Amino acid sequence: MRYRRVTDERDLAAALREPGAAILAGGTDLLVKIRAGFVRPELLVDIDPVATLRGIRRTASAVEIGAGVPESDVLASPIVRKDLPLLATALRALGSVQIRNRGTLGGNLVNASPAADSAIPLLLYNAELDLVGPGGERTLPVELFLLGPGTTALAPGEFIRTIRVPVPTAVARGFYHKVGRRRALTIAIASLGARIRLEDARIAEARFAAGSVAPTPIRLRTVEDALRGSTLSDETIANAGRLASASVSPISDVRAPAAYRAQVIGELVSAALQSSAAPSG
Repeated sequence: MRYRRVTDERDLAAALREPGAAILAGGTDLLVKIRAGFVRPELLVDIDPVATLRGIRRTASAVEIGAGVPESDVLASPIVRKDLPLLATALRALGSVQIRNRGTLGGNLVNASPAADSAIPLLLYNAELDLVGPGGERTLPVELFLLGPGTTALAPGEFIRTIRVPVPTAVARGFYHKVGRRRALTIAIASLGARIRLEDARIAEARFAAGSVAPTPIRLRTVEDALRGSTLSDETIANAGRLASASVSPISDVRAPAAYRAQVIGELVSAALQSSAAPSG
């Protein structure tokens, strides 16, 4: 296995044209897979010095986060905390301080785990990815980027430059919770994020995204559509929970049976709706 440290996107593109090349960002996922024998790259391409993959910027309508920005830097950013508070909330639940100091936001997405913490708020915010490759540049929603466990829409030789997150124009109540077998450093058995906006007692907007209950983190659009314009009531909350449980397609594994995961998602949707009605502060 060879190692190359690239300094700009031109060097990176050239390195990725070599057979068996793999990007090394934080390495928190890739190195574990290499040690376990799941993958064996012929060339590790270290992108740490590439300036265009770093930095967090606020534009007129979005927050742009370089794919190589460590998760701890995203979490510490005043821009993210102010404009994208749900992303900060989810990142606090991602791994340990040490993992967040090394792992990058782009790397967490490319790893494409069904339990990826960062994907939940990015789905809720309708985030997009700027991709660069041999065919030029293109933009793809996060929802279309994640294809399955460990599988993304990246073409050969392509990499993420920027995660672009539209800044919400309306204030909504945020919710994020994951259920696991440990109190810390847990991989989610099931997770849910939500953004809910009420006008009087009516649900003007409700977005839900769930993890570990499908091949990828997903938006619960059936639930969203059913709730839009509804009056928030005990019956509405109960019906939404049942619909959420029926809308997911989890698997059973060593961490939890499928039925339990579905039940948890229903309960979390109900909890998110209940919390949206609680006084803020």
